[in-house]
Amino acid sequence: MKLHRLALTVSLVCALGSIATTAEAAKVAPAGKVRVHLDTEVLSWTQGRPYLDPGEPPNPANPRSNVIGFGAGRPVTIDGNPIGGASVIALGVGYGIHRHLILGARFGMNLSHSFDRNNNPDDGENDDSITSFVGTFTPYIEFLPIAEGPILPFILLRTGFTGATLTSNDGPNWLRTGAMAPLVGVGFGAHAFVNQYFSIDFGLTFDYRWVHGIGRAGGPAVPPTAPPPTWGRTAQSFTLAATLGLSTWF
Repeated sequence: MKLHRLALTVSLVCALGSIATTAEAAKVAPAGKVRVHLDTEVLSWTQGRPYLDPGEPPNPANPRSNVIGFGAGRPVTIDGNPIGGASVIALGVGYGIHRHLILGARFGMNLSHSFDRNNNPDDGENDDSITSFVGTFTPYIEFLPIAEGPILPFILLRTGFTGATLTSNDGPNWLRTGAMAPLVGVGFGAHAFVNQYFSIDFGLTFDYRWVHGIGRAGGPAVPPTAPPPTWGRTAQSFTLAATLGLSTWF
């Protein structure tokens, strides 16, 4: 009889402990309203296509480029330089304007300068250099259908742009290419909380961006162009990506 009572007591304690643990887990939520995060792609596919003006017939060759990437630590494609060169891993900051809504933005920049040097003072390559710059700014809003729990699913909407320049100097003469790529994107995923202050973020996103470009040249050996160059739409791209991120909440 005593053994039965002991077994019943142990069972009740285990059941209560399980219920308490489950209830405690259900209460897990961000420790604060501020979210700071870094994101990376682990698998992505981007297709780029030339832009066609309204009424312009399509190219029978249907030219397009495809980029497929795999591996954590890769820069997110939407932050890449639309004219080639440097890439950006952007930092994100968000704020909970409501228990179900997070408003934030991702931003970053990259600057690189390369040049050749040798000991021949008459070598014109000593005056050559290449400078590239890329900056990105992507506001976003996350909708959290569930506001408490160890795993918080989210629906993502974002927009923004990436801007870049690439300048080649041949002595006093220079050639500068600029690009601006607005984007819109959607996605969904989940924040998996290790504790109230730290989460691992999983997502699947789709982004569309259209690239505008301009080219300018100048220097003593470069005659002025007429009419002057203007911005024009040059390409469009689609990106489907699986992402992985780390967030701190306070």
